[in-house]
Amino acid sequence: MRATLSTTRRQTLAGLAMLPALAAGSARSALAQGGGTFQIIVGYPPGGGSDVLARVLGEPLAKLLGRSVIVKNVPGAGGQIAATSLLREGADGQSILAINHPDLFMAVERSSGALKAADFQVIMVDVQDPRVFLVKADSPVDSFATFVARAKAQPGQLAVSVTAASAQELFAKWLFEKLGLDVTVVGYKGGGEAANALLSDVAVANLGDDFGRLSMRSLAKALFVGSREKSPRWPEAPTLAAALAPFGVAPPTANFLSRYGVYVVPSALKKDSAAYLGMQQTLLQARASPEFQSYIAKSKLQDLSIGKPGEDFESAFAADMVEIRRIK
Repeated sequence: MRATLSTTRRQTLAGLAMLPALAAGSARSALAQGGGTFQIIVGYPPGGGSDVLARVLGEPLAKLLGRSVIVKNVPGAGGQIAATSLLREGADGQSILAINHPDLFMAVERSSGALKAADFQVIMVDVQDPRVFLVKADSPVDSFATFVARAKAQPGQLAVSVTAASAQELFAKWLFEKLGLDVTVVGYKGGGEAANALLSDVAVANLGDDFGRLSMRSLAKALFVGSREKSPRWPEAPTLAAALAPFGVAPPTANFLSRYGVYVVPSALKKDSAAYLGMQQTLLQARASPEFQSYIAKSKLQDLSIGKPGEDFESAFAADMVEIRRIK
């Protein structure tokens, strides 16, 4: 009798343990059966890092859902236009937003509009992407120290391109203020436009993102990368701390104001825990697919790859916002 009871108890516990997975499976089925297409709204123009990864993710995601996945670019206002679109089109769980942290929450906090940080839930963190400071490959500026010397010799004459109303812009302003440089920071709608400003000689340098500027690898060289370790994609670049050390400046953190590529849903969706869990697990499964991981390996992004639930980063992101408020 004891053996029978023990077996029954084990079976019961095993069944209970399977309930979350079964609920997620049911939610995935409901997600797959949704009408029309599933939509990834990207808060930037085509060509940037967020756009590229969203399109790579879309292929395995479409296979899991058994229906089309479209990527729609909605740039502008630091992501607020895309965020508004998400709240309007994603209430039924058929749309998600691909955007950067801390850009979204910075924009929402600075806005006087109706958007609130509490309206949004980070469902998955995709990658961490440090800042990178680039000049053209044939530029005579061969180090960050050379750039600083030139900026001091030509006050107000050098322009550095960034994505407008983003953490890139905040980083650039922090950097030049700390160094006492009179450099013009020019904001563009997205990373692609900011990069083109460098390549067309409108700007002498571009402050972008390590992975986000990988398409420029043969056209540009990096003067520093804003991370604790050197980048395998830009091996010529010293770390930010090393580049700033000769000037007596230290970044607040080793990975200061790195971009985190995140996927966001309306926070109201989390009230339906099964639907939210199903979407989260489906996104994580798509990201773990051979197709997506092959792209990560091909692009040598293993050091930046995360692929974890947004809840794992909530405390770290909150700490980022505290530091951002202090700096600005």
